[in-house]
Amino acid sequence: MQARVVTHMFTEGGRWRIAALAPDQRARLTGRPPAQTPVAPGEITPLDRALVTRLAHNGRAPYQALAHDLGVSLSTAKRRLEQLTRRGLLRFRCDFARPLGGWPVSVTLWARVPPADLPEIGHALIQLPETRNCAALTGPHNLVLQASLHSVSDVLRLETHLATAHLSLDIVDRVITLRQDKLLGHLLDPHGRSVGVIAPDLWAEAAV
Repeated sequence: MQARVVTHMFTEGGRWRIAALAPDQRARLTGRPPAQTPVAPGEITPLDRALVTRLAHNGRAPYQALAHDLGVSLSTAKRRLEQLTRRGLLRFRCDFARPLGGWPVSVTLWARVPPADLPEIGHALIQLPETRNCAALTGPHNLVLQASLHSVSDVLRLETHLATAHLSLDIVDRVITLRQDKLLGHLLDPHGRSVGVIAPDLWAEAAV
């Protein structure tokens, strides 16, 4: 097993959009979040861990249900959740059944790029509608791109575009995923719908 360190995250899956809504429609739904002063991550408490576990099963759980399950007051549940999000330790995202939504295939590409070209190429790649994750890495293959696609034939189309648009980018390996059985802790059926949850404990001690 080999590990690589992410030195810069150009984009991550939570920012990906399927363009089902026009920009003005998205603006009406989301509004403009209030400016927040950066807060140090701080210490994770047992209550925080229990709260995240509950939310992993139901990210739409109301404060009252969370307070009841955790045995705390409504104000405590709300305060802890707000602190986790403000400190950048918890983020909500909405995904969809990708095969049913027309994006059944995903591909992970590892590439070699001259370090001086990484910022420009990385920012160009995140403009592609298929890009879900893009990061600079340590090691000989210093760029990884994960993209959602409509079909397997789109893999060649994507690689051809990258090769012609970015001459210094050299794709050295690729992995195509035709079906996902688990995603972000959710067990998926063949159509990509959630049928169960295996909630991860991100702060558990590593197994020896």
